[in-house]
Amino acid sequence: MLVLGAAPAQAAGNVFVAYDGLTSPSAKTEFAQDGEILTALDMKSDSHGVAAQWRYNSTSATHSYYNGGGYAVAMDWNLSCAEGTTFQIRACLQDTSSGAPYSCGGWEYAEA
Repeated sequence: MLVLGAAPAQAAGNVFVAYDGLTSPSAKTEFAQDGEILTALDMKSDSHGVAAQWRYNSTSATHSYYNGGGYAVAMDWNLSCAEGTTFQIRACLQDTSSGAPYSCGGWEYAEA
């Protein structure tokens, strides 16, 4: 007799979220533990791009990724961090790829 069954589902990793500093958020940054994926999402049709920023807890160097794709467009980057790495993420507005991020939200904790 052959018995087939489903393998137990693997627990999904945490997703850490940060928003820009506006009262009604326009930018969202997410970090998904599974795959170490950082995502920048533009939440408003307002002609502003968004930036996902991250930094290691042990340094002040800030890394920034720009998403100018427009409203409801998410862009992903694979950070390829070692498991257990802790860092911070935040979301900002940014108008062009050469522009500076602004209206950033507070830094939020994340862990790979």
